[in-house]
Amino acid sequence: MRTDPLARPFRMRRLPRPGVRLRAALAALLASAVAFGFAAFWVGHAVQDELEYTAVGRAGLTLQNVAHKIPGSPDEPFEDASYAVMAQNGQWLRSNKLSEALQREAPRLGLVPIDPGARRSREGELTSPHCCESVDEVAILLPSDVVPNLASWRLRGRTVHFYRTLAGPFTGDQLATYSGVTGLPPQWLTVVVLVDTQEAEQAAATVTQALGVYLAPAASLFVALTAWLVTGLALRPVESIRRGMARIGAGAFHERVPVPPSRDAVARLAATTNTTLDRLERALAEQRRLVADASHELRSPLAALRSTLEVPLAHPAQADWPAVVAGALTDTERLQDLADDLLLLARTRDAGADGAAEGTVELHDLVTEQLAERGHTDPGLTFRFEPLEGLGEEAEVVVPGREVLVGRILRNVLDNAARHAVGTVTVRLGVTDGWARLEVDDDGPGIPAADRERVFDRFVRLDTARNRAVGGAGLGLALVRTIATSLGGTATAEHPPHGHGAHLVVRLPLADG
Repeated sequence: MRTDPLARPFRMRRLPRPGVRLRAALAALLASAVAFGFAAFWVGHAVQDELEYTAVGRAGLTLQNVAHKIPGSPDEPFEDASYAVMAQNGQWLRSNKLSEALQREAPRLGLVPIDPGARRSREGELTSPHCCESVDEVAILLPSDVVPNLASWRLRGRTVHFYRTLAGPFTGDQLATYSGVTGLPPQWLTVVVLVDTQEAEQAAATVTQALGVYLAPAASLFVALTAWLVTGLALRPVESIRRGMARIGAGAFHERVPVPPSRDAVARLAATTNTTLDRLERALAEQRRLVADASHELRSPLAALRSTLEVPLAHPAQADWPAVVAGALTDTERLQDLADDLLLLARTRDAGADGAAEGTVELHDLVTEQLAERGHTDPGLTFRFEPLEGLGEEAEVVVPGREVLVGRILRNVLDNAARHAVGTVTVRLGVTDGWARLEVDDDGPGIPAADRERVFDRFVRLDTARNRAVGGAGLGLALVRTIATSLGGTATAEHPPHGHGAHLVVRLPLADG
């Protein structure tokens, strides 16, 4: 089966993620829609409850007034109410806004007169009706073909409520005058009033529809648009930071991003960004200076090595080849030492405090070993060890770090002292204020006060001619400070206690904190 080499497998493209402004607008739209929908539902129910409470109060007031008007004027004083007045046999003597179908089905549905015998007092007499003490509530489930009145057709098939109370007793003449029916015996009448909640339901439905269908969408869109605009205004400083970073990425490393006047997260972000840019600029400048200094320092030994080899090659018969090789080896060793120092300096800076402080070193033993070695490598000098006040010769000073790094600190400060000392180098070790303190003194010319900080910079030599002859590249004390800093300590050149020579002090934290 042949396949088309140009055919590619179908892959669904992943939709791009919407931006912050769009996500904020969508979130505001969703939240406002839910909030307004809930508010429309709650307001509709609140309106319905309030109107139903009003309808119940109106029905109770109508019940009381109709009962008190019997057997007054037959004119209807409550044209808006739906009520009926029943005789004891269930006959409707008067009614207002109640359908004939309800009147026919009233006995079957349970809408019947009240038995006066159930309302006798302790003395056996019937009491006068009272709205709040002698009112019954009757709930009736209407059939689908029966409505309470023509205006309440939506109540078909639902449960409606009526209030009932007794009125009377009335004589036959009073009943004839009130109802126009003659021959009725004296009796109590039952007044029935419909509690019509249809108006409350209609008002609630109207309010819910107005809020949920018209107001909620419009308000949600307004909130979403406001969120879109406000988010854009809030992100404007971030856009300024982005443009500033774009300029910096193009090579303008001196540029800084604008810091907004507000004290919010964006302002803190801008300040942190500027701080990071300061560090990056310093690191870049330091890297460039290191490359330039290294190139400059490597040029001299490379030129010396080249001349050492070119001159004998031009006159091979007259060359002292053992001396040529010895000179070339010396220059090669200088290059190797310089390369090792540069590599160690770069590794120490890259490792940081966590990488440099791995393990522990017993500084007292390291000092003892280094001084014993110096007795063979520098026989013309005297190396002395003096413990600081309060520290015995057998005391342990344990500092964090790798032995190769701590040993390099000690070796470099001893090399510096041996290079400048006339006859004696003194090493002191102790613990002061919770720090390990290493002091190295020599009886040489010392370090001028103006140069005590500069000597820790790379490729700095106070006596250039002598240091080049000896082979120093100006990286020894720079390595001391770099390693000490990476271990959490310090390296300084201080005023000599005896008034002459150099006095170098290295402080390192103790391993036990």
